Amino acid sequence: MDADSQNFSEELESCSRPGFKRRFGQIFRRMRLEGGLNRAEISCLYEAAFLAALCNISFNGLGGCGGVIRPEKEATRRRLEQAFMDSRDNFFKCPGWKALAPARKKSIQAVFLTVSVAEENFAF
Repeated sequence: MDADSQNFSEELESCSRPGFKRRFGQIFRRMRLEGGLNRAEISCLYEAAFLAALCNISFNGLGGCGGVIRPEKEATRRRLEQAFMDSRDNFFKCPGWKALAPARKKSIQAVFLTVSVAEENFAF
């Protein structure tokens, strides 16, 4: 196990404030991913996972607008989605990602990199 990636995951998990950073660290450690990814790769995954979470909030009206998805914010949602896809693709280029077993890749994608839109939020 890479000591630097172990230290980084512990640093994330021990964040004093509740929030995405600590939750990411807890899940990351529970999934025992420290051995498969180095610190830079964990950082890439963290960024992509954070952007995925922001997309889910934005696309499903879970932010500060009381559940209302404002049409005038569509350009912002598109930029956010593009940033997520770019970040995810950057992570997928990492040697550590490429070396993971297919089952581990599937788990990482399901837990950290899934963006979905509730059916009631589809634009028709």
